[in-house]
Amino acid sequence: MITIPFKNKGEFLYVEIYEFIKKEITDGSLKYGEKLPSKRSLASHLAVSVNTVDTAYSQLVAEGYLEAIPKRGYFVCEIDTYLLEQKACVQEKNIRTIKSEAIKIDFSPNAIDRRIFPYEAFRKIFKSTFNEYDCNLLNKPDIQGELELRKALVDLLYRSRGVRCTEEQIIIGSGTDHLLQILGLLWGRNKFIVLENPVYLKAYNIFEKMGNPVISVDIDEKGIQIEPLKDYADVAVYVTPSHQFPLGMSMPIDRRIKLLNYANQEAESYIIEDDYDSEFRYNEKPLPSLQSIDSNGKVIYIGTFSKSIAPSIRISYMVLPAVLLKKYLEIADAISSPVSSLEQKMIAAFIADGVFEKHVNKMRKVYKEKRIVLMNALKQWGDQVKITGENAGHHLLVQLNNGLTEEEMYVRALDGGVKVYPVSPYFIHGLPENYRSMVLLGYGSLTDTEIYEGIDILKKVWEL
Repeated sequence: MITIPFKNKGEFLYVEIYEFIKKEITDGSLKYGEKLPSKRSLASHLAVSVNTVDTAYSQLVAEGYLEAIPKRGYFVCEIDTYLLEQKACVQEKNIRTIKSEAIKIDFSPNAIDRRIFPYEAFRKIFKSTFNEYDCNLLNKPDIQGELELRKALVDLLYRSRGVRCTEEQIIIGSGTDHLLQILGLLWGRNKFIVLENPVYLKAYNIFEKMGNPVISVDIDEKGIQIEPLKDYADVAVYVTPSHQFPLGMSMPIDRRIKLLNYANQEAESYIIEDDYDSEFRYNEKPLPSLQSIDSNGKVIYIGTFSKSIAPSIRISYMVLPAVLLKKYLEIADAISSPVSSLEQKMIAAFIADGVFEKHVNKMRKVYKEKRIVLMNALKQWGDQVKITGENAGHHLLVQLNNGLTEEEMYVRALDGGVKVYPVSPYFIHGLPENYRSMVLLGYGSLTDTEIYEGIDILKKVWEL
């Protein structure tokens, strides 16, 4: 007879009976073909109702652990042994704690200063946006994105970036990655994609995994080179003209015109302009977008709120030329918006109320001051270091001339509790000689004290 040490004397005793018998079967204590006690006899033995045992048996039958044979009773079914891969026991929490504690200063190029996030403004916007009388709030979002947000973006993008578009041309996505995947659906796998080298790695990985032939073209001091493009027709050229990632240069007007002229030569050639952190330019006004000087519908403009608000705000936007918009609408029924209506309405209100631009202006001032602090801290290294990419964004690049390799710079920094970011992973075909001994130093999340502390540690471990 089966004896079950009940832990709970409440109304769900059948659950304990079910769990106990299932474990006995999976452990092999109850073997294939073995007959179980009748419902009445087991109920009497356990001092529970027949209905309680019947419910447990029925669930075990439904899941295939038991077989009920009329006039004979309940029998254990044959179940293959589930083989579990034997893995070493790893205390993940402890490893993460050790890693976190080991890094004192993280010069991440992707971090923002959480101390200046407009928490109070977002609180008020959330309360006003979460409106029970808004009948559209709980509906499935529009496939292109909420109309309020698209209208707000039309005005914002024209004022800040010179982008000319209508709300019908804007697609809201959950990050640049998602929007690039939509473009892949519009083009299919046969579309050749030209990428800058070095490049934003996620863009490279997305197009490659979607099966598109990927061509990398080296950049120079003006951005992507145009001459190598002439060997290819009907391609999509992915560029970051306002602030090339990761090297930081901006594409001047003559190179922009050449790129547009190249795209104009072929009917199916387009330029994908990723304008990811164009708001943060410190020595001059932000450059107008490439889309703003395109009169032939050749530029696909992509932007995001990851840097201007926060990385957790997974909202991006794409402006499609008319020809591609038509293609998008033809397949739109197969695409769902992954961004909730509430979040989109909140960002729309954040922009429409003027709070967004005030916040960006404040952030630009704060990050400019951080950049000055970092530059001043680096001055103590004298001519032992070359600094580039410092005019925009949230990071700059430092290159040593004391013979240390990039790997040695990274490892020594990490041993000293400082995390820096090598540039070699961004190069598709190996690191060119003129970019040796170079790393990225981001300053978005660091205080002045942390910046000076980090630079002092790097000076020591890099023996400057």
